[in-house]
Amino acid sequence: MVDYKYADLFYQENMDKQAKIEYSGGVMTNTELFQNSEEVKESLCSEKELRFGCCEASSFKFKVANIVKPMTGETVSFSIVVNHHEEDPFLIGRYKVVSDKETADRRYRELVAYDAMYDILNADMAVWYNSILPEENSTVSLRQFRTSFIRHFGLTEAVPQGGLVNDSMTVERTINPEQISGKDIITAICEINGCFGHIGRDGKFHYIYLPQAIEGLYPANDLYPDHAPEWMVQAKTGHLYPQDPKSTRLGTGRYIKCQYEDYRTKRITKLQIRQKENDIGLIYGDGDNCYIIQDNFLVYGKSSEQLTVIAENIFGKITDIVYRPFDATCVGNPCLEVGDPVRLPTKYEIVESYILKRTMKGIQALRDSYAADGVEMYAEKLNGVQKSIIQLKGKSNILERTIEETRLEMRDEDAKLSNEITVTAKEIRGELKDEVNGLNNTISATAGEIRGELQNTKTGLETQISVTAKGLEANIQDTKKGLETVINATADGIRSDVSKTYETKTGAQIQYNSLSSSIRQTSEEVSAEVNRATAAEGNLSSQLQLLGGQIVLKADSNGRMVMVALNANPATGSEFKVDADNINLSANDVINLLAGGTLNLSAMNINITSNNWGVDSQGHMWCNSINAFQITGEAVNQFNNTLLNSAAMKRLEEILAIFEGRMTDVEKLLTNNKVYFDTLDGLQYAWRGANQQPMECTGGWSNTVDCTGYNKCIVRCKGDIGYDSSDGIAFHSYITLTFSNDPSTNNPATPTYHVVVADWGSSVENKVSGPAHNQWYNCVIDISQISGTQTVKAFSWGSGHCTSALLYVSKIEMTNM
Repeated sequence: MVDYKYADLFYQENMDKQAKIEYSGGVMTNTELFQNSEEVKESLCSEKELRFGCCEASSFKFKVANIVKPMTGETVSFSIVVNHHEEDPFLIGRYKVVSDKETADRRYRELVAYDAMYDILNADMAVWYNSILPEENSTVSLRQFRTSFIRHFGLTEAVPQGGLVNDSMTVERTINPEQISGKDIITAICEINGCFGHIGRDGKFHYIYLPQAIEGLYPANDLYPDHAPEWMVQAKTGHLYPQDPKSTRLGTGRYIKCQYEDYRTKRITKLQIRQKENDIGLIYGDGDNCYIIQDNFLVYGKSSEQLTVIAENIFGKITDIVYRPFDATCVGNPCLEVGDPVRLPTKYEIVESYILKRTMKGIQALRDSYAADGVEMYAEKLNGVQKSIIQLKGKSNILERTIEETRLEMRDEDAKLSNEITVTAKEIRGELKDEVNGLNNTISATAGEIRGELQNTKTGLETQISVTAKGLEANIQDTKKGLETVINATADGIRSDVSKTYETKTGAQIQYNSLSSSIRQTSEEVSAEVNRATAAEGNLSSQLQLLGGQIVLKADSNGRMVMVALNANPATGSEFKVDADNINLSANDVINLLAGGTLNLSAMNINITSNNWGVDSQGHMWCNSINAFQITGEAVNQFNNTLLNSAAMKRLEEILAIFEGRMTDVEKLLTNNKVYFDTLDGLQYAWRGANQQPMECTGGWSNTVDCTGYNKCIVRCKGDIGYDSSDGIAFHSYITLTFSNDPSTNNPATPTYHVVVADWGSSVENKVSGPAHNQWYNCVIDISQISGTQTVKAFSWGSGHCTSALLYVSKIEMTNM
């Protein structure tokens, strides 16, 4: 309630009241205003159930004679003069006209105006948000966040003593908005502090907490020391004791009629903060009346420990708010404000409640309508902000249950981890992802099959496993190397197929080739092979095999094998193969072999000599000229392996690795700024001192920085020099920033930077200048020749007439930009 010395006069009958509306064109009184038509609507929360964080604009409607000029866009101040006290009018509020409509008869115009909250709620604040939190790792305190937001609209804050309960909370860049309204931001701020936002009669932005435990305890025969009503604070202890009401009494003669509900709202006994519906989030308290804060972007990504502190602070402000929903018409008194508790002693009940919304009409016969809606208990649904915003950070644990399925989803956006499990009557399915390492694991289980798929997208590895009652099947692939292995295991045996796909280049074309092998193992085949191998050990002798289209001759000599094979194939023709340690053929024999069109030689040492080319047993080849050559088949891999494993290629790879590492280091140096602190041009930290002395750090901060890896130090500062020019001697003084103990020198190892300079005396004009003189300036000091831990120092230096030196600092940042 506003403390106004003439407040009681509003309740007295036949008391003269005059409206007064001031604007740029002058002042309007009852003469210009039409038929006492003034109407003011104010509210903290106009919803059917109390929702903390609401911020609603107040409206002012009035009618003026048509002699007044159009007023759209005008700012007006509305006040009431009671009992001719012109020296002290009561200010109702300040409003901006948004609508000015003429009536059909042109006698008067109807005007609608709103207070400053109207502009806040409808503003697009994406640019402001991206400026106060420019980087993904940017942070500010909630106090800095809300103060900057309100100052953006040119308003002053009216904060309760001690500040808001979560002012010290860290606000991170948790959203990436292309568009976000001022309503979303201010509602999130007020909601996470358990309060409401309202523009007061003084034009300031007020953060309003509802007073708790407003009920009075009155004598009655049915009250006993151990029977405290559950809706009272005493219910926590079970004992009654006298309690004075904290509300304003509106007795007989002050209220005209009152309608009220048969119930009081129950105390909030539990608070839940969650990201979305069906998300577990964090629960504080253990009662049955739960208030839910949902989708508030200020707490995205907070840990359970952080959310516990936040929830505890909010819970302490909302738990003991108990009131009876009502609607009453009363004698008008603008000194009562929204958020004030009131007490109406009706015939059957003492109605104790809050003014959550009010409508004030008229001037001479001033009337107020007070109302407060509310539910007895909160339903299991969201009470928080219902705005979908793109999220960058956050951890979530979401459990959804329907009659058909149960679904669990857990995410850690910071670590890029996710785990999703779905259970139905038909199937259990799980999917685990590690996006950082490129890992993906999917498991599916039904009554007939268990199936698993494992992927590593970075290495190109993939494994699929299927298990049924019939057997097991596994498929293992390396997509980068072209390898694939298929294993099939049943009760009959095990089969393994291995294949490799590789490519060779012929000119500008790529050829794909495949190699494969297959192994089959059963109990009968393994036994037969063991018996055959055992018998063969004792029967190694000359063998002659006559097969369809093929003759094979084998002989041994001390364990050495000789093979001669004759083969005839209708498609490819005849073939003669010889395999032995030594083969001797005469020139005539060679000629006869060449007559068939193909020459195949296989031996330990072969020497070929011709007039124009030759090759010896060591693999040395010579020829008169090479016009063109082509490498195909397995020789491609051998050629590539030789080239890639050569010393020159390894050296080239080392050079590329070093170059890539250097480029990475340069990129990190160019982009990895380090901010030691940033108070948003606050005046907490400063250097103070006198002439020719190192200036002392004040405000409880450290001016030590690590220069390694950076070439610039940015110091945001502003300051001034006090001096005595009475003797008229010309001299020069300055404040300088340096990393040296002697500011009179300036070399690359000890850079200095003059930020405030003073010139005065008989020969020069008295002046103080410099880039940081009484204005914020980013002082950039070259530290490219400095490394390790250093101290940023400030000196005041001059000829002895400097009486004082002051240099504020709001930010210190290291950079390579």
